[in-house]
Amino acid sequence: MVDVIVTKVNHDFNNREQKILEVLLLNLAAHANAQTTKQDMAINPIEAVAGQVFSKQFAWQKSISEGVYKDFIEALERRFQTAFNMADIENVTIHFQENAYLLNK
Repeated sequence: MVDVIVTKVNHDFNNREQKILEVLLLNLAAHANAQTTKQDMAINPIEAVAGQVFSKQFAWQKSISEGVYKDFIEALERRFQTAFNMADIENVTIHFQENAYLLNK
């Protein structure tokens, strides 16, 4: 399980632009998952705070190995960064919190 938080401080996206960006990032995440883990992935929303443009928790029914997890994170970050570069969206921070459920006990 991993929390994925994308932050852009002081962004000026309207609601429609935020929804389009969220759909784009979800599609990129689904493709990265299919290519690296080759298994189903659950996507759960996380309550967003100011400045966050994407906040989701990804979870797999079966545990994935550390190597597969690293491949997934690398593929996801590469896809997200490419999308932001192509859209001329700068100063974006991508944060991955592995095993986030351990912190919420």
